Amino acid sequence: MSDRFEMRNDADKWIDPIKDSKGVIARSSRSFTLASSFLPYPTRTKVWALYAWCRSVDDAVDHAESPIEAAEALRTLEEDLARCQRGESPAHPASEWIRPLIVAGHIEPRHARELIEGMRMDLDGYSVGNNEDLERYCYHAAGTVGLMMTSLMGVTDRSAYRHAVALGVAMQMTNIARDVREDAERGRSYLPGITNVLDANSDQISQGVAKILALAEERYNVAIEGLHYLPWRCRVAIRVALEVYREIGREIQRKEYSVMGGRTIISKVRLALVAARALLSSTRNNIAMTLRSVMDRILFPLKEFSMSESSDSNPSVRPCTANQAKQVAYLGLSLTAIMATALFILVYINPKEEAYSYLPLVYAGASAIVAVFFNRLSAYYDRSSVS
Repeated sequence: MSDRFEMRNDADKWIDPIKDSKGVIARSSRSFTLASSFLPYPTRTKVWALYAWCRSVDDAVDHAESPIEAAEALRTLEEDLARCQRGESPAHPASEWIRPLIVAGHIEPRHARELIEGMRMDLDGYSVGNNEDLERYCYHAAGTVGLMMTSLMGVTDRSAYRHAVALGVAMQMTNIARDVREDAERGRSYLPGITNVLDANSDQISQGVAKILALAEERYNVAIEGLHYLPWRCRVAIRVALEVYREIGREIQRKEYSVMGGRTIISKVRLALVAARALLSSTRNNIAMTLRSVMDRILFPLKEFSMSESSDSNPSVRPCTANQAKQVAYLGLSLTAIMATALFILVYINPKEEAYSYLPLVYAGASAIVAVFFNRLSAYYDRSSVS
């Protein structure tokens, strides 16, 4: 793991933990990188750190040279959780990412331990015989991440936990459907009832993938029902992540569940379209919630005190600042301009009329400039909201 971490020579500290964790998520996941850009900056840096740690735990198994090395890395990572709780320096460099989150009480260490247990299930060759086995594995591998993410976003209402777990499980099921071939090459199978994917016929694999994606769809719907527990900007970010990940499953469905040809990847244009649609949907819902709140205050002034009291205890109804609203609005406009740029380029490549000439390319250039401009404005107001 040493080549994945840049350390000081004089101390066991990161040179720049925020920048480093941002690099991990940028290299590993376009979906989560895009979604995290909608989070408030303080929450975003914590999410980057948590993602980097989770990625390292996963890599400890997938990239180890031997099962013995993988088991030793997991043992060290698990022992580091206790060291962090005691205020001691961790032994594994990746634990530096999660240490401040544990020390500050932003996450529960037991959820991190359950995630490590999920990686041990991979290492031990966990057998998925039925849907219950699948659910158990998905909880450890990703439902735990949903719980830690919810805590990072400041949600304390335990009623939200069921929805957080549902989203993590749904995303993991989507991962399983997408990575059937890669898992099979590692000697793993998470399709219920199929012990060895390489020995199964294409119909069996397609049916197994279809069932998993149907289960994932049910859990995505449960997750959506619980978005109101989140603070409004986190709600936007999670809705974007949910819809972008959901699109992977829908693309697999469009391909008639043919997954053995390789990993399904969503194009950047489609990614932008799905994210924009999710952003519009979330924004519409946020506006509706705000209007309901305003109307309640106008029509039922006697509830003023009780409502203000509940808003202090529930972050999901806290009003946003003007700078926060501008940041999200400009980010949405930037995303729309990126979509326009991609569409103009497509028109240039496949013109309907010869008369188009270079005009779509000019429009594409103008849209790209507008996208950069709005992106810079978004970044400016994001910094202003922190200060």
